[in-house]
Amino acid sequence: MSLESDVIEAKLVLENWALETVQGTLFGISNNIIKESPVDTGRFRNNWLASSGRPRRGTLTQTDKSGNRAVARAGRIVESLEAGDTFYLVNNLPYARRLEFGSSTQAPSGMLRINVERFRSQMTAI
Repeated sequence: MSLESDVIEAKLVLENWALETVQGTLFGISNNIIKESPVDTGRFRNNWLASSGRPRRGTLTQTDKSGNRAVARAGRIVESLEAGDTFYLVNNLPYARRLEFGSSTQAPSGMLRINVERFRSQMTAI
């Protein structure tokens, strides 16, 4: 092996590690947002829609109190991401904003804001 091939191999290892780290972080944050969402019928939790490239539009009628279906969908999108892709996690239900800003006693501080702050705190601790 030459120095050049060693450098290329090290670069590929680092790129793979970085992508896996980003994917793991995105999955963790998505999981937290979904699982920390207030639940009544389960429609809100099931309407967390993950995508790459552009945000998804529309809503789903199905319910899922556990949020496992939304987590699985997000996981599939996260696993498909490549370096440079943009990841979106949206909830298009008309009452999503009200829930984020405290209309539910189950999540008085919202879901997105607390997870963004949690992530920010973890990154500044590194």
